Amino acid sequence: MIARCSIVLVLAACGGAAPRPAPPAPAPVAAPAPAAAPETKRPEPTAPASPPTLSVRPDPAYIERTDGGQMLHCDIVIDNPAAVSRTITRLQVTAHDASGAIGYRRFIDGNGVSPAILTVPNREVPANGKILLFNPMPVFPQDLDITRVRFDIDFGEGPERTVSASVEVAPVVYQARARLQIPISGRMIVWDGHDLLAHHRRWDYLFEPIRAFGFVSNPARYSYDLVPVDATGAMANGDGARNESWIGFRAPVRSPAAGTITMVVDDQLDNRQFDMNELKRDLMVVYGNRIVIDHGNGEFSVLAHLAERSAKVKVGDKVRAGQVIASIGASGSAMFPHLHYQLQTSATGTAEGLPSYFNGFSRIRGTRRIAVSAGQIDSGEIIEAK
Repeated sequence: MIARCSIVLVLAACGGAAPRPAPPAPAPVAAPAPAAAPETKRPEPTAPASPPTLSVRPDPAYIERTDGGQMLHCDIVIDNPAAVSRTITRLQVTAHDASGAIGYRRFIDGNGVSPAILTVPNREVPANGKILLFNPMPVFPQDLDITRVRFDIDFGEGPERTVSASVEVAPVVYQARARLQIPISGRMIVWDGHDLLAHHRRWDYLFEPIRAFGFVSNPARYSYDLVPVDATGAMANGDGARNESWIGFRAPVRSPAAGTITMVVDDQLDNRQFDMNELKRDLMVVYGNRIVIDHGNGEFSVLAHLAERSAKVKVGDKVRAGQVIASIGASGSAMFPHLHYQLQTSATGTAEGLPSYFNGFSRIRGTRRIAVSAGQIDSGEIIEAK
């Protein structure tokens, strides 16, 4: 205001018309208040996702007594109900005696340069999915009283969160009621048995392509591939692609114990093949030519990959232990001529395997021969039967 009045007085003194006073400056207008931000709704706190659930198969789970210890060849089904995948980071196995006291404990985890947890190939459990875990620590000391076994598994869920789950099983020591003998004579190698590394043991019936055919169990859980050998341990002489090069091709197959014949198939070629399209109709087509014997007491012998048209029995026949019933072949899923043998709970492809012990054979340990009145056999052993 002081500056505006000075300008008006100077102009009047110079004889000029005095200008009209300037209108007052407009009153400042207050800026509109900013609109209130919409209220942000805080997310409701979410409850932690349910931990995985564990179950043990088969039920009952059996203990197999061997020279190397007591074997618990069970599977753990892991069911993940969460919307996120989870990764196995630690697994612990604890054996308790009848009093509940701990007698043995082992674990595998991520510790070390090449950690033991890496020996479990399928550690990732998908969101809302299941996996089958083969018990990775199946061997327990021979003198251990095993009444109850507990499995504890830790799972990683993201970079920091860990969830845990556990399951217990009361395993049963199984002793077959049928008095079994080795179903072929002479010297042979157990080319593949059912130890943790054997393909029979690692049958993942929850793997979708397998499950889709209708497999729900592992009938071959305690099975053997028996291959006759010569004194040097050779299984074949000459071209292995020819069945006739194999020492055991068309050698006699014997009934391992007395029983009744419940299945005979012997029209398949010895071409080491089977028709996968037939699996949904009959899961046992993988065995090619086969004979199933009912020994009673829920024990059935399956003798598989037999030679074409070699069966010497028919359904309903009664057989005695040691009776010749067929010949070794290369039918079905056989990679080469051999006898596949297993003891199981029924005559079907959905049976479960049973531990089997054999009477009256010898273990060949280099130049030593060890007579066995009754015992178990497994992968890599060379044995001899009369």
